[in-house]
Amino acid sequence: MPELAPSAPALPAAAPYELETYSARIPALTGDAKADLAALRAFLEGAHRAGASGHTVVRLQSTAMDGLVTHLWERALEEGARAAPPSPLSLVALGGYGRRELAPYSDLDLLVLHGRGAPDAFAKAASEKFLYSLWDLRLEVGYGVRDLASCESLAAEDHTARTALLDLRWLAGDRALYRELEREQLHGLSQARAEGFVTDKLAEMRERREKFGDSLYLLEPNVKQSEGGLRDLQSALWVARVRFKVAGVTELLARALLPEREIREMRRARDYIWRVRNELHYLAGRKSDQLTFDVQPQVARFMGYVEPDGKPAVEEFMRHYYLAAKTIRVACDAIVDRALEPANSTGWRQVPAPATLTGAERRAGPPSAEWALPGGEFKVFRGRLTVASSDVLQKSPAALLRLFTTADREGLELYPYARDQAASVAAELPPEAADDPELNQELLSAMLRPGTRGRFLSVMHQLGVLPRLVPEFARITARRQIDVYHVYTVDVHSLFAVRRLLALRAGDVKEESLAPLMQRLERPLSLYLGTLFHDIGKGGGADHAARGAEIAAQACVRLGIDPADAADVEWLVAKHLRMAAISQRRDLSDPELIHSFAAECGSTDRLDKLYLLTYADIATVGPRTWTEWKARLLRELYEKASAALAAGEGRRRADPGAAESSGRARVAQALQARATERERTRFLAAMPARYFVTVEPRQAPTHLRLLRRSRALPFAAAMRHHPQLGYSELTLTAPDRPGLLSLVAGVLAAHRIDIQHAEVYSTTPDAPALGWLSGRALDYFEVRGPEEGALDPARWRAARADLRRVLSGQESLEALLARRLRASGLLEKPLPSVPTKVVIDDDSARDRTVIDVFTADRVGLLWRLSRAFFELGLSVDLARITTEGHRAADAFYVRAPGGGHLEPEHARRVVEAVQAALAARS
Repeated sequence: MPELAPSAPALPAAAPYELETYSARIPALTGDAKADLAALRAFLEGAHRAGASGHTVVRLQSTAMDGLVTHLWERALEEGARAAPPSPLSLVALGGYGRRELAPYSDLDLLVLHGRGAPDAFAKAASEKFLYSLWDLRLEVGYGVRDLASCESLAAEDHTARTALLDLRWLAGDRALYRELEREQLHGLSQARAEGFVTDKLAEMRERREKFGDSLYLLEPNVKQSEGGLRDLQSALWVARVRFKVAGVTELLARALLPEREIREMRRARDYIWRVRNELHYLAGRKSDQLTFDVQPQVARFMGYVEPDGKPAVEEFMRHYYLAAKTIRVACDAIVDRALEPANSTGWRQVPAPATLTGAERRAGPPSAEWALPGGEFKVFRGRLTVASSDVLQKSPAALLRLFTTADREGLELYPYARDQAASVAAELPPEAADDPELNQELLSAMLRPGTRGRFLSVMHQLGVLPRLVPEFARITARRQIDVYHVYTVDVHSLFAVRRLLALRAGDVKEESLAPLMQRLERPLSLYLGTLFHDIGKGGGADHAARGAEIAAQACVRLGIDPADAADVEWLVAKHLRMAAISQRRDLSDPELIHSFAAECGSTDRLDKLYLLTYADIATVGPRTWTEWKARLLRELYEKASAALAAGEGRRRADPGAAESSGRARVAQALQARATERERTRFLAAMPARYFVTVEPRQAPTHLRLLRRSRALPFAAAMRHHPQLGYSELTLTAPDRPGLLSLVAGVLAAHRIDIQHAEVYSTTPDAPALGWLSGRALDYFEVRGPEEGALDPARWRAARADLRRVLSGQESLEALLARRLRASGLLEKPLPSVPTKVVIDDDSARDRTVIDVFTADRVGLLWRLSRAFFELGLSVDLARITTEGHRAADAFYVRAPGGGHLEPEHARRVVEAVQAALAARS
């Protein structure tokens, strides 16, 4: 069973290559092709299930199919000979079959090669009989009948055809004819054609990476086509074959194109991915290369990942998959770099993801030249940084680190030789190397260097150096959370977060209030380290923040940083989730909450750093996770806590209401030309305090207009669509009443409209001085349609009509749901499971209970929850709906029927009712 220790990010050892042993057991052919194919497939799957290596199975699959295919070929030749005089023919395997890397249900790519000119009668008859016999077995076949001239013509026009011919392998027939093709395709390429092929192949690699996500860390990777998949390796080997005339991984080693250690690791990674792909094919009973959420647990179980409680260890399995893909990608890029280096000193480059994510631009290196750098350790060779002598990096761990920090300072790429040396030296470092004071001082100085964007950290990590020099980081290398919210593995996310802060400090990223704060921070080291280590406790069980704080504290001792900075690092890691949770799920108009949070921070410096860390954490989870809404709430919490800390008063006396007062003034200004003085006064008095700190002032005139319109109507609503952002905004007003939120949410659910975020406001009830503004509801929702994008206007028109019927009493919600919600015949996209958790919080609000609900997001979730609260007699004063991928983290401020907090027994019944409501299927 694979080792599950979080500190050992290495692939499990591959099973031995046993082709000869298994080949001797291949079932003999009986002449009944269908029965023979069934027997072969049963035998091959048995070998796979018995633990044969991925390499063994793909070779064995190819060998077994060779026997069946050549048997059918001989029969076809006999049939053809009855129709016409025989002529020379050669049967050739191409592509994956030609390479003898056939997955269980992969296509058979075959070529029937005939003499010059059009195929004669014998060639036509034999090839047709052969093809029909393969189709009769329901095999997926790529097939061609050509002569040498047509093969060359097709290869000249289409580089994919040229690629297939590079993997040609003789199966049967005329060997002399085959050798002519082999000589032409493998040895007869002109320099111009070779250059054209390499150019086309690299363009194809880039296009494929973009099409399949341009990242190793896809949630549901395609093991063949995604970055770091098998096609990447094949493409690099094709380039090497054309450039250096090498065939396969063994010849790469013989020609010293890659170090032996790198070849060994690449083979291990390839075997791992082969085995995963084989299992995907067997599970599906057909060609299937996508590691979807629903099959990941099954593949993990087959691969031997079982935790003590018997559940499949999907997270650890995917961690190893990403390690394998990363190994292949690094090796492939190195092969291509060497293939291009003689012709182009800058080599082939892929702009790394961090530059795209942070907005930081890579600096171009100087023109091709050679000169020594001060210090004598390094030199510039062909425009890239390399070592001055072969033993430089072995002298000390600090020298190894200086290779990367020097490249960062000089704006240079690493020369392939230096890269190989660094990876090799790092792999041999003993554990105590990380304790070297010179090394650690070099690292801290590099992080603090003015102008750095931290790219050296990513390059070190890519080559496996960072986990050796910062062993704590090895715990999270390639570790992924099984959800659809976190796009990157924990290690990559952590590095991106640090680099975003560096880009913010350098001015590459523009964020209101955050950029100036980052730029004036006097002691940023603790922030950088706190960000680097903020998720270091993941993979070690519950409460990764507390566990991470312990690990970070130990790391700070090893790094030898100032005790005050070390205390800040530990505190930041322990508290890194607090600010996001409070801002998104709590009532920021509550002074007690603000004072409590300010006291928790204790100083403005820690608040500043936690604010910046929270921003970097959210913004680098994935695309679009940093939203205007999150930014506004986080800024509000920061400003209020900052004011409370600046006041220097006690918790009970400090007044953090500056943001509310400022927001109230801005709303009044926005209404100046849109409302009478009386309306403005009433509106400002009617809206709850948190309205003025959570709503953009420019929206206030629209809200007042909607409230006016709803005076004589069941409701009034405004909808704004944001197709480019993938959601729509719904603002709705109606007379407030118990269960209103449940009714609105139920109607939207009936139309399969998914509520992603909600803000619920109620004006002051039973206040005659407010006139018609008293006792009104103003609700804001971010919604998506079933296609996970902005709403189709027609869907909203239908929902609006039903909403009018339900709110006016013309139809009950139950009748509407029965009419609209019929079972869909479409299969739902499989997603990782999310356990439901309900938490009762009586500490966050003085006179209300907060109910936190964590569960899988689904259409109608808010309706289910609000209906449960209504049936329990609870009044919902505030709902904070937050969706993280497919995980909902919702908070509800509720009052008991008599007001105040829930009694313990009532709270227990609430938890049970919510869990039952979420478990129900309707």
